[in-house]
Amino acid sequence: AATAPLHLLNDRDDTPLCEQCQEYAAQVLEKTKEIKNEDQLVDALGMICDDLPAILSEPCKQQIDKNKDAIWDAVKKIDDLTPKELCAQLTLC
Repeated sequence: AATAPLHLLNDRDDTPLCEQCQEYAAQVLEKTKEIKNEDQLVDALGMICDDLPAILSEPCKQQIDKNKDAIWDAVKKIDDLTPKELCAQLTLC
């Protein structure tokens, strides 16, 4: 499992922002574990695009399609992190 660099694991882990980040990060990480391949990722992100106003939905899907390899790589990198490690890398904890 990947770990955050020590300089990112600081004393902010008891702040409300850190706690909220960890709650959301846990949900995001749980969802990413359900995604087993790039097609599932594109489908899941496409559903998010569908919830956007019509004028943004198609550009959203185009960006996902254009960047799906990079998005998939990013999802796989965070897959092994704990919520606290993810929030530390975002400098919220």
